[in-house]
Formats: sequence, C-alpha cells, structure tokens
Amino acid sequence: MKNVNLLFVAVAALFASNANAQDNSDVNTATHLLNVSVPEVALIDIYDSNTGTEAATVVFNMANATQTGVNREAGLYAFSALSYTNLYLNYTSVVATAVNGSGYDLTRQINVQLEAGSTFPASLDLRITPVAPSIIANGGTTDSAGTVTAAGVALGVTNAIGVDALLVTSIESVYTGDLARGVKLTYTLEQNGNFALYRAGDYSATLKYTLTDI
Repeated sequence: MKNVNLLFVAVAALFASNANAQDNSDVNTATHLLNVSVPEVALIDIYDSNTGTEAATVVFNMANATQTGVNREAGLYAFSALSYTNLYLNYTSVVATAVNGSGYDLTRQINVQLEAGSTFPASLDLRITPVAPSIIANGGTTDSAGTVTAAGVALGVTNAIGVDALLVTSIESVYTGDLARGVKLTYTLEQNGNFALYRAGDYSATLKYTLTDI
C-alpha cells in the first residue's frame, strides 16, 4: 500500500511540474529586445553640373578681364567679368537630440577656406555665393538643411589663406540628394585693394569645404 501511495504522489508531482512550466513560459504574448544604433554622420562632396562629375580644377583665365566682347580694351580690367557657377554642395548629416552629456553633435555648419599652402593673387577676393539648399523629397526640411550666408563669403584678402569662412549654419539631420542638389555655388572674382599690388604669375589654390560640428 505504501508503494502505491508513493506512485500516486510521484505522478501528481510530475503533472504539477508540467503545469507550472507551461504557466511560466507559454502565454498569449511574447517579447524580445530590439536595439538600433544610429551613429552620427557628416559627409560632404562637391558636384559640378558643367562637367557631370565631382568638382575638379576650376580655371580663371585673367586674359578675359581685359576684354570687352572679343576685343581687348585699354584702360579696363574687369574682374567681375569672370565667374563659374553650377557647383553643388551635397551633404548628409545625422545629429542628436539635445541630451546633457550625450557627447553627440546637435548641429553642424559648413566652412570654406583657401587651404594652407595655396597661392592667390594680391588685392583679390574669390567671392563664393550660395543659394538656399535644394533637397530631395523627405531628405529633411528647410530648417534642417541649414541657412546659407546670404551675401556669400570672400576668400583672399577678406579671409586669408588658411582661415575658415562660415558658408552654411544650423544644419541638423538631412540628406540633400546628390548631383544638382544641396547648396548651389557661384564663384566670382572681386578686386579688394590697390591694383599696384596685383602681379602676373601662375597661382594655385585648393578650396577646402568642411562639414563640422559647432
């Protein structure tokens, strides 16, 4: 009789164990974790729609500054007659929401300079004039694409070689689209100083654009 009772106790314990296991694991909902890591991004390039490629060498032939139409004209030197347009700054930026001590960038800007080691004629500025960003659908908003310096920036005399000039500010999370998207640029030359300091020669400057945090 004792052995039979022990058998019943063992069977009851087995059923109770199975019931508890089912109660603890199999219910009508299930969950698991999903983590998404979003890194900061800061990417920029320059597209030249004149050539259909990324921007390479832009050439200003100053012989054209002495011409009116097809003829040279004594007594004149028209820097403003030379310009180069249809360059586009394409960029992608991912920033963070303001969180104290997060270490993430909250906004970005685009600076430009004549890179250290460049040469450039005296009494002359390169004026870079930007147009408000044009962005691809759902790539951002007018605000997140940033605000251009309306009058543009001048490099040469106004901002010497190696000195940054602020071109676009208040950039947040945005991707402009590539090719003829982003900030359209026009380059023009302006006299800034006495022409007596202006000298013939071959000059070579590198324009450096930087998308950076502030």
